[in-house]
Amino acid sequence: MFAASVPVEKTFEIWPGRLSFAAGGAGARDALDAATDMARSLARAVIEDAELLAQGGDVLPRGVAGRHALEAVVPFRDVQGGDLPPPLAALPGAICDTVLDAMRRAAGEADFIIVALGNAAALHMEPGIALPPDADMPPVLAEFARALGPGIQGGVALGGIHSAMPTCGALDMVAVQSKSAAIAGFAAALAADAAATGFTPPKGDMPRDRLLAAGWAGRAIARAPGLVEPEAIWDALSASVRQASALRDRRLLSAAALGFRGRGRTIGPIDGDRLLRFGVSEWR
Repeated sequence: MFAASVPVEKTFEIWPGRLSFAAGGAGARDALDAATDMARSLARAVIEDAELLAQGGDVLPRGVAGRHALEAVVPFRDVQGGDLPPPLAALPGAICDTVLDAMRRAAGEADFIIVALGNAAALHMEPGIALPPDADMPPVLAEFARALGPGIQGGVALGGIHSAMPTCGALDMVAVQSKSAAIAGFAAALAADAAATGFTPPKGDMPRDRLLAAGWAGRAIARAPGLVEPEAIWDALSASVRQASALRDRRLLSAAALGFRGRGRTIGPIDGDRLLRFGVSEWR
């Protein structure tokens, strides 16, 4: 395993928060210039696209990230097991994917490229290159990405009570790796929602963000429960694991880690013992 070269990085404000992008190696500064240009272009359409995706139904987003988010949802449409999350769940990851594609075109050869927004990140790590220790993404998401090992490609995302996206299930956290950040974001939301079939959580408030509130209108948004019996913890985890395993069988995710009240499950090639920030004392 090789250490990543010293990164160059920038940030850009875009819905739903701060977009950060970093690159290392040859062409890194050209990649950041391309990322800034792409982020400015995406910002012109992202709110309008988010509004359309929040409405659901047959919509055609104007921006490239909005269209990418809609395409990411298509393979999930015949997935069994309850209602799908709103397509809006894929949009932050779609923004990351679109910026990363622009950076790769501009960079030529690069040791790594990282684009993160909210609880999603798109990653390009050359073989043998590990995620830099100071990667600008949520700590739990970075911990998950490091547990995947060097040479990561595609995207990672978080779902669950402690993620930025609303959920119908009670799991504290669901982390997913897939071939794109948009697909990872949607898969994480879907796996997190599945926990509601194993344990009914208390009802929470709608999100303060008006776009998220519109996307999840009419759904039972969960909040963190109080004391949960061990059997209920296992039932909730098992329900989400079944959904995540079904998605892996369909190649809609490569690996996942799920945590709830100190217990956790992993799916795919990931070492649960390395997931120190999940607050899980026992992985099975």
